[in-house]
Amino acid sequence: MKSVKVLLILLTVFLSLNAFSAKPVLKFKNHKFRIIQFTDLHWVNGGQYEKNDDSTFVLIRKAIEVEKPDLIVFTGDIIVSSGAREGWEKLSHLMMELKTPFAVAFGNHDTEADISKTEALKILEKNAYNVTYNADESISGIGNCSLPVLSEKGKKEKWILYLFDSQAYSQVKAVGGYDWIKPNQIEWYRNQSAFHAKKAGKVLPSLAFFHIPLPEFETIRNQKETLGNHSEGVCPPLLNSGLLAAFIERKDVLGVFCGHDHNNDYIGIMDGICLGYGRKTGYVSAYKEILERGGRVIDLYEDDAKFDTYIWALSGRCFNYSFKRN
Repeated sequence: MKSVKVLLILLTVFLSLNAFSAKPVLKFKNHKFRIIQFTDLHWVNGGQYEKNDDSTFVLIRKAIEVEKPDLIVFTGDIIVSSGAREGWEKLSHLMMELKTPFAVAFGNHDTEADISKTEALKILEKNAYNVTYNADESISGIGNCSLPVLSEKGKKEKWILYLFDSQAYSQVKAVGGYDWIKPNQIEWYRNQSAFHAKKAGKVLPSLAFFHIPLPEFETIRNQKETLGNHSEGVCPPLLNSGLLAAFIERKDVLGVFCGHDHNNDYIGIMDGICLGYGRKTGYVSAYKEILERGGRVIDLYEDDAKFDTYIWALSGRCFNYSFKRN
């Protein structure tokens, strides 16, 4: 009898651990799925930056409380100083407290802290609400992954969200500046796109998130139809590795969302695909910054290849924008 009781206790513990370790299933509710993109937290450990870091977390908490997202996507430059382990653990604790699924695409300044992106990802993977993972160890970067959003009943894939590590700084002497999304990452995306299309029996509408904007963002910056703040020149890689061309050829990605340039939050169209910035979230300034801190809200629709989006800040919403693929 005693051994039976011990077995029951062990079984209960095992089931509890499995329940806790199970990752969230992303799916539509009432035929909608809401994402908030936060970008460029620029969390700096302690001292004179503590109040700014606290303000950033207050803003994130308030945005989640008001907008009630189904997923948070952080697009890079998140924890950028020494003491980075503490910063990542604080962010993870916040997301655990808010019980909100979240994903992370790393930025160039995340490589300058005192722990690696691999170590940062290990911290996040302990969190039951984290959905970021390293899809393929053989390709460049950390945290490249695809996240299916399922139907309300959880039976079919309806949308796919792609996260890319846009790297940091060029490692090629002949090419300076920022690094670029590598050919092996693009090939991984092509394979994933084909896999999900075959599984669904059709091309699935998708979004892509990463930190450093593509060179094409500069092309649309001053176009008449582009909506939002475009106060800063785009700081992309000097080399165009062809990611947008792959999106165009695969016909699935409707929108690309990045961070990096703190005074831009615009959105516009290039070759039938939306290119959009988030709104800088972190209160620690890296240079002269003019925008109120906030985030970008994106609403997806279960049975339609369209999305609505706007900028959210404590003062309210602005720059409402809708896109539907023809």
